[in-house]
Amino acid sequence: MRLEPRILMHLSGVLDLRDGKFFGSCFGHRVPDDLLAAVTVHGAATNRATAGFASPSRSQSAMPVELEHWDGVPPDDGVWDTVLRTQLCVDTSGSVEWFSPGPEHDGAAPDDVIEFPMARGFYEVEAAARHAGEGADTWRLRFWSSDEYGPDLKEIREIALLAR
Repeated sequence: MRLEPRILMHLSGVLDLRDGKFFGSCFGHRVPDDLLAAVTVHGAATNRATAGFASPSRSQSAMPVELEHWDGVPPDDGVWDTVLRTQLCVDTSGSVEWFSPGPEHDGAAPDDVIEFPMARGFYEVEAAARHAGEGADTWRLRFWSSDEYGPDLKEIREIALLAR
């Protein structure tokens, strides 16, 4: 008998959305220009060290975000306006910081950061949004382990060095 996937951890927070993009990383707040461009073009992108998503809203001072860590692939509830997927590597830091970088993207700490504890490994990330007009988005981020894409320890160290 196969059990249904369940939520291991849930956290609610808000982000100060700037330039219509937000990111998650355990390697700091600097977002490389090529990742910024990829998020703009595709809606979601990753360089393994950082995952990013584009919002239809350009700015939102208190964008609600729900974060859920699942023990398996979560069920599709099909009630979201936008659903984007990518992957993310978590190093030994034990948490992922979600943020929206400032206009200069210099790696300085953003005003709002949501810290979400996660074990070392590689994860699928699904970002789903409900849109209620410009500046009124609500997002849900769901994470689950991905054996298929996972880097080994050497790759995680290399990713960490590149991201810092």
